[in-house]
Amino acid sequence: MKENDLTGAVNSAAAESKIDKATAENEFNTYCENNGIENNTAEMDEEKLDLFKDIKNRFIKACMAGRVEVDGRSIKYKVSEFSPDGFKGEILKMTRPAGQAFAAMDDYKDNQRQKQSMAFISAMTGKDVGYFKKIDIVDYRFLSDVVNLFLSFLGRQ
Repeated sequence: MKENDLTGAVNSAAAESKIDKATAENEFNTYCENNGIENNTAEMDEEKLDLFKDIKNRFIKACMAGRVEVDGRSIKYKVSEFSPDGFKGEILKMTRPAGQAFAAMDDYKDNQRQKQSMAFISAMTGKDVGYFKKIDIVDYRFLSDVVNLFLSFLGRQ
């Protein structure tokens, strides 16, 4: 928390570190390139383009708020202040998914999409599936977006 130089008041809403939009966009592009995720929007159909833009915008906003750091092929994500005590401020490391992430989704029926997503996130973070039922939607949405990057935009290697 940063103290206001003029009033001495503490601004508890301010993020500990923030980055500019250009740097945040570079972080997103670096993450995509490091993981073989297609980010050439010129080759996307309209439906995929809309999804990609939404994911990219949320990723950039989280970076700008100081909640995301790209670490090679992984992401360090700081859980937002919107999540309950015991969760907010925690740093989650999301690693590149392996076969276990896909196998974890097999434990759920096709109509249980959110549970499949939580299982995939669980495999990427090492956290129990129940963890993701308790965090705020802002955090869950970001983590789910990272899953969608791999499921929808992973390039052919």
